[in-house]
Amino acid sequence: MPLEGFAELDAQLAALGDAVTGKALRAMVRAGGNVVKKEAQANIPVGTRMHKTYKGRLVAPGFSKRSVRVVTKLDRSGQRASAAIGVRSEAFYAAIFGELGTSKTPARPWLRPAMANTQAAQIDAMGRAGLRSIKRAINGPQRRPRTPRK
Repeated sequence: MPLEGFAELDAQLAALGDAVTGKALRAMVRAGGNVVKKEAQANIPVGTRMHKTYKGRLVAPGFSKRSVRVVTKLDRSGQRASAAIGVRSEAFYAAIFGELGTSKTPARPWLRPAMANTQAAQIDAMGRAGLRSIKRAINGPQRRPRTPRK
């Protein structure tokens, strides 16, 4: 899917400076990752019984659903951001055994379809987050007026 308007956005970000550019870029990547996270949480299979993790902790059904995370990183130059979407280490079984299957259970992919099905929504969320970051950099943070306590 071709990106339109990226050259103009890149020029605006370059004019704002490196510190703002990195923050804006990371916010954009996080917004796109959060779209995938919501879809992945909706797709992930949920068990029906309590079980122990490899650390010996007893967890309820839905543990892997609650463990889905988005981690964003910005490289040292501040010009490249990335997002890793997956589950906490204690719920690795959902990512490995559920997504890929085993010799005895068929694969029930939930993360790959979430990535593929939300591409347009990811781009839209990234664009909105970029505009929000640019407006915040130009106008400063908008604060709501405090209301006095009763």
